[in-house]
Amino acid sequence: MKKSNMAALALLAVMLLTACGRAADAAVTTGEIVVPEMSSKDMLVNSLEYLLEEESEEETGEEQEETEEARKKEPEEETYLGNEDENHTPAAVICYGRDMDSDLTREEITPAEVTPDVLLNALAKHNIVPLLDSKVLSMEEREEDGRKLLYLDLSGSFREYLLTMSKEAECIIISSIVNTFVSNYDADAMYITVEGETLVTSNAAYTKAISGDMPREIMAELMAAEKGTDVDAAEPAEE
Repeated sequence: MKKSNMAALALLAVMLLTACGRAADAAVTTGEIVVPEMSSKDMLVNSLEYLLEEESEEETGEEQEETEEARKKEPEEETYLGNEDENHTPAAVICYGRDMDSDLTREEITPAEVTPDVLLNALAKHNIVPLLDSKVLSMEEREEDGRKLLYLDLSGSFREYLLTMSKEAECIIISSIVNTFVSNYDADAMYITVEGETLVTSNAAYTKAISGDMPREIMAELMAAEKGTDVDAAEPAEE
């Protein structure tokens, strides 16, 4: 296309330059309207401009086609929306309750490291344990009779805290702690002690391992203990 334009341009230039020698600037009169006749020079300039514009448009079109071809060859970028893996397992789960009639709420958190202190502090934010007073003294993981058990020993302030609670509130607190720890350590049950001693409150003595029961189930166990029937988690406190 470019070669044909250039040939036409050269031919037109020769023709118009030849005409320049014999054509004079004249006027064509039509009635009373006088239309100046375009000189051969002007015609040559206009023709050159037209051909150059046409050639420029063709080049632009070719450049656009080349750009489109280049884009097609470029690899598509992958877009990430934050959670790349839909099956991502949260680093930790916090379980806490608000009343006896509802199951515990499960909240996912992503701490830098999952430790007993991190879990207890997370529970403190939901008023399950005192934020400043309760501390983890130790925690052990043991295999006993084919079951994985946790032994969580807390500071004495935890027992003092429970002594101020009603039986219902105590069940919610114990259930929240047990479910949080057994969930994160993939355990079957756990013992809660205070400064190395059995946890004893005004409602129960927690002498046995506690499984991940809901607050109402722990309440049923406490009620059964008071009646002297079989108990899984606790025995009635001595008066």
